Parts: sequence; C-alpha cells; structure tokens
Amino acid sequence: MSVLAAENLTKIYGGKRGIQQEALHQFQLDVEKGEFLGIMGPSGSGKTTLLNLLSTIDNPTSGKVIINGEVVTSLSKNKLAKFRRREMGFIFQDYNLLDTLTIGENILLPLTLQGEKVKEMEKKLVIVTKQLGIDMIINKRTYEVSGGQMQRAAIARAIIHDPTVIFADEPTGNLDSKASLQVMESLSALQQTHRTTTVMVTHDPFAASFCGRVIFIKDGKLFNEIHQGENRQSFFQDILNVQSLLGGNMDDFQTIRI
Repeated sequence: MSVLAAENLTKIYGGKRGIQQEALHQFQLDVEKGEFLGIMGPSGSGKTTLLNLLSTIDNPTSGKVIINGEVVTSLSKNKLAKFRRREMGFIFQDYNLLDTLTIGENILLPLTLQGEKVKEMEKKLVIVTKQLGIDMIINKRTYEVSGGQMQRAAIARAIIHDPTVIFADEPTGNLDSKASLQVMESLSALQQTHRTTTVMVTHDPFAASFCGRVIFIKDGKLFNEIHQGENRQSFFQDILNVQSLLGGNMDDFQTIRI
C-alpha cells in the first residue's frame, strides 16, 4: 500500500509579461511504506518542484498529493500545519539547526512543539542519538561539531516523532565524501530497521545508490526509473548510465543498458 501518492501533479509558474513555464506536467507517483526513493534530474528538470509539492511546501496548479490516505492538497492552512508537524520529517542541505540551542534541544524540537512529556522526550533522544552515533554531542552547540554530525542531528530531528514520510533535499550537498557516507549509511540503516519512508532529491549518484528506487525527471516529466536489486555497486553504475543518457540524445538508448 502506498503511503504517499501524487496524482496528475502539475505546477505552472507565471513569468514576466504573462509568460508561463510548466515545471511539472501531470506527474504520477506512488511511494510504498518503507521505501527509500531517490529523485534525480538535471538542473531545471522539476525535481525540486516535485519535492516541494509532495512535502506541501508549495501548492500544485492542479492535481493532488495523498499521504496516509489524506488528501493533503485540500487541507486548510491550520490543518496542514498540524499534519506536517505530525506526519512529516525534513532534512535540508544546510541542516537548518538553530545555533542558540544545543544539538539535543534541536533534535527535540518536533516533540517540544507537540507538547510531549519531558521524560518521554529524554527517552526518545537517547534511542535516536545512539542509533545515529551522535549521543556524545547532544550538549554541544552547532559550531562545536562537524558538518556530518550536524546532518546526522538533522536526521535525528526528522525521525524523532516517528513521521509517516521523511523528505530530504540534497542531504549530502555540503558534506565531504566521508561524512556523506556516514549520513547515507545512517539513512539506509533507518530505512532497513524502522521501515522509514524516505523521499530524497539528490544530484549525487553515490548518495542515490543507497536508495531502493531512483526516478529521473526531465522537463517536468518522468524520464526513467531504476531499482537497486542485489548489488549497490552495479546500481551506482546504472545511475551513472541514466545520467549520461539524460545529457545525451535519443540515439544513446541503443548503447546504454538501463
């Protein structure tokens, strides 16, 4: 059963002098519970637009988004804000942690907003930070820890309230290769142990190779879709192949294995 679905999602941006640009065209998508989905595509392809619509950060021109059976595109602002707090987790490229709070306080923000009891919050904090290997830094400030630790703190914040779906926007974009590996291994482990459902936009084939399925977007439409199978290394190669295809022309279809 899908926990996240897009039905005929279209997004049109109005330009200067009435010129309109269609960023996404009647897009269809189903994401199953426990799936780790990657979204890739060249700049301007519509991948960020899709993520913003799925995560309710932006509204579609037409079509609808359904999460856990709820048509979120028709919710009022108040109901949507509550739904987002309860059902969604967000991981951003620039971490979005508050410098005025400790790492632990940052992680607990979703539970604080929900008015959870302090004892429960402390219990959950111990569990989630141990899982992510950051239990030693919860009393530090953001400027005292590395980028990789900050991103794992952002992951902890995204999952601590047990959301239905996590949205990740270029989570390794600001990280070196070692920190990227740690972050992607953390996301992958969470998906396997907790069956968390994650939708991630990335331009990085290495990060995408941790996903179970990757969809490629071109000009606001689905271009291709590939699944991991048994071997992450060969999946990584498949991702590179489709990326080169996206940059090429239609004759390339004959020579590249997808």
